[in-house]
Formats: sequence, structure tokens, C-alpha cells
Amino acid sequence: MESVFSRFDAFDFEADRRFQAGLTHLKRDGGREESKVLELKLVFFNRFVEPIDGTGYKQWSCASPPPVTPADGGAEQPEQQTPSDCEISHNQTAETSAEPEVGQLSFAEVMRLVQEGKEVPGATKPDIKPTNQSPTPSHMERRLKPWEVSSALK
Repeated sequence: MESVFSRFDAFDFEADRRFQAGLTHLKRDGGREESKVLELKLVFFNRFVEPIDGTGYKQWSCASPPPVTPADGGAEQPEQQTPSDCEISHNQTAETSAEPEVGQLSFAEVMRLVQEGKEVPGATKPDIKPTNQSPTPSHMERRLKPWEVSSALK
């Protein structure tokens, strides 16, 4: 999973026209808060690049050191979260642990994940185990077939 998060950190959102168009729309609707921009990036990446768990990414980015790129000269990237954001996302995760954050996947994306043997985000795995008991006999009376009903009436 960490490789997905690393690819998300390395993705060039500034060069992607579709993302920039959405960002322009966000600016018109009320500003450019960093948390909203991060949410927009996560939704965009999940929809157009590859599936990513937003809550898992926030936890991973809080736990990992900030990425360093040669162009930054060792500076933090702007989308890196501050410690207060990490505390907030940890609290939100604790509150909503029963409802994992999952973006909507297309049928083709789900098929690709299944064919590659990867887990589909948001799909629950039932814990089914055999009981190794013999089946219980039925207590209901068998319904008559239509031809049996007609012959019984004669």
C-alpha cells in the first residue's frame, strides 16, 4: 500500500489539466483550503489514476517523514500535512472507523483488481468456515408440482 501512497506523493498534479480544471472550480466555490485541496487530489487520484485509501494515506503521511525532492532544495512539499492536520485526521479516523472511506470505482477498475488478485477497496470479506456437520432434515412438507396437483384432483 505504501507504494500507492508514494506514487500519490510523486504525482504531478500541477501538470494535469483535468485536475487544474477542478481546482479552478474549487477556487470559484469558496477558496483553496489545504484540506480541501488534499481531498480533491485524493478523489482525483482515486478516480483517474489508481485506487487509494484516503484515510490510510493521511495516516501514512503523518507517520512518514516529508518527501524531499531536488527541486525543493530539501523543503517540504506544500501538500504535506501539519501536525495539527495529523491529529485531526487521527481523530476523524477513530470516529469513522466503522465507515471506511472508499471512492467509487468503475466496473473496469474492479475487474482489473480482481484479475490481478488484489483486494477491492470497500469490499467486505465474510468470515465463512465449514461446520463439518451433516445437513439438518427439512421439516416442511414438499410442495406438489403442477402435474402432481392436477392428478391429485382427479
